[in-house]
Amino acid sequence: TKIKKLGVQNAYFPIFVSQDALEAEKKHVEGFAPEVAWVTRSGNSNLKQPIAIRPTSETAMYPAFAKWIRSHRDLPLKLNQWTNIVRWEFKQPTPFLRTREFLWQEGHTAHATTEEASNMVLDILDLYARVYTELLAVPVVKGVKSEEEKFAGGLETSTVEAFIPVNGRGIQAATSHNLGSNFAEMFDIKFEDENGQKRLVKQTSWGITTRSIGIMIMVHGDDKGLVL
Repeated sequence: TKIKKLGVQNAYFPIFVSQDALEAEKKHVEGFAPEVAWVTRSGNSNLKQPIAIRPTSETAMYPAFAKWIRSHRDLPLKLNQWTNIVRWEFKQPTPFLRTREFLWQEGHTAHATTEEASNMVLDILDLYARVYTELLAVPVVKGVKSEEEKFAGGLETSTVEAFIPVNGRGIQAATSHNLGSNFAEMFDIKFEDENGQKRLVKQTSWGITTRSIGIMIMVHGDDKGLVL
């Protein structure tokens, strides 16, 4: 409901992503390459080209954005989907915290200006912080990821981070990305402004996952159980 109040509509896109679409954004695919799961067979037959199971949905959704957006009147475009994601993660799989398949809420927006996109990023980040502090009673800190840690192919990644008392470590709780025009350039997502000029859209993507359940358990639980 809170997401809808920001003018976001629900949508659903396919779990499978073509190899061409996934590899359209070089930095993006390089960032996810070790985690991408590929379908290579159909029954007893080998596929001519492998199909990726989405590690995230930018490359699945943005070809559609390019078709839907033509004019400034089509903006902003704000979509959200509740879906599953597969990342073939082998580094210490942990229930809820780090798993090969997880559920999340995944939002994607397109805007006419950088200011509008930046405001969307921060509005969502504030919403994620409220989920943790008001619903889960978990304190979080808002910040910005380093260049090395930011979302692959994005301009800047904002994050809410939680603290796990039992091990003294921080953990990423949710992220909101300012994608700039990087993906718009790759997928040719342009609009005609009020002056009749063709311009690239500014985009955001953001998500919170079932990791939130794991963080809640680790903050409020101990070896004797969980108190909520």
